[in-house]
Amino acid sequence: MHETIPASEIMVTDVVTASADASVSDAATLMDDERVSSVVVTRDGAPVGIVTEGDFATTLCERSDVGNLELADVMSAPLETVSPDSSVVDAVSLLRADGIEHLPVVADSRKGSTETTASRTTNDDDGELVGILTTTELSYFVPHLLHRSRKLEDRPPRRQVRTDTEYERDGWEFEYRGADESTVSVGDVARFSKEISAEDVEAFADATGDTNRLHLDAAYAAETRFGERIVHGVLANGIISAALARLPGLTIYLSQESSFLAPLSIGERATAICEITEDLGESKYRIETTVLDADETTVLEGDAVVLIDELPPGSALKAEAADG
Repeated sequence: MHETIPASEIMVTDVVTASADASVSDAATLMDDERVSSVVVTRDGAPVGIVTEGDFATTLCERSDVGNLELADVMSAPLETVSPDSSVVDAVSLLRADGIEHLPVVADSRKGSTETTASRTTNDDDGELVGILTTTELSYFVPHLLHRSRKLEDRPPRRQVRTDTEYERDGWEFEYRGADESTVSVGDVARFSKEISAEDVEAFADATGDTNRLHLDAAYAAETRFGERIVHGVLANGIISAALARLPGLTIYLSQESSFLAPLSIGERATAICEITEDLGESKYRIETTVLDADETTVLEGDAVVLIDELPPGSALKAEAADG
C-alpha cells in the first residue's frame, strides 16, 4: 500500500542539476538535451531552487533578457522537498497542497540525524540531493493526483431510490444523494458501507484463488511491512461496485482505475463514495471513486466509467411481488 512505500523506492536518482550562477539559456539547453522537465538549482552542491519546463512556457518565454539571466534570478525558492523516508501518500499530499509537479528528495546531512519529516523547506546547508519525484513517477502509483472530493454535506440532497439488488443484509448501509430519484446526473453521489470480516476475506480468497498468505496467515502477515493480515485490494475495490450497483438504473462497468493508498485491516468497516463527475453521452458516465476505512483514511481512490441502462421490465414486477 502506498503509505508504506517511501520516496526512495520510486524516485529518479539521476537528477539534472545546474549551478545557481548558470544562465537560463544554459538550463533550457540542458533540459532539452537530457529530455527532462526540470533542473534543480544548486549552490556549492546543495539544492537551493528549481526551474521547470512550465517556467519557460508561462514566464521566461516573455522575457527578452533570458540570455543574460542567471538561474538564481528566476528559480523557485525556497525549495520544497521531501525526505527519502517520506511516503508516496505524503508526497502526493504536498504536491496537491502546493500545486507543484516536481519534488526533490533531500537526505539530511547532519550527523546522527534521524529526521523523517514528510516535507520541509530546504536552505543552502540542509542536505544532500538524492533524487526527485515528479507527477510522472507518482502517476504510476497514484494516477488520480488532482481528485478533490467534496464533503458529502455539500452534495445534492439525499434521495431514496429503487435498486436492482437481489438482497440486502443488516449492517450494510447505503445512501444516495441526487437531484432526481430515477436518473443519474453529474454531482450525484452514492455511498455504500459494510464491515469486511475475516470470513469475507477467506471466501474471496477461495472464490478467486488469491490465497496470498498476507491475507490469510496471521503469523506470516505479522512479519511483513503491514504487521497484520489485510484485506485483498481487489476486495476493497469491490465495495465501489456495491455502491454503483445501487445507482438508479442498471449499472454496467466499462472501466475502473484505482490506486491503493493504504491497507485495510480485516474487521474494519469500509465505505465507498462514488461521485458522478462527467456525463460522457449515450448513457455513459465518469465516476470518481474513493474507499475509506473506519477512521476515514483513504484506502484507495480512482475513477470508473460506467454505462447505465434502464432496468429490465421484469425487475419492476419482481419488486412489486416482494412488496406484496
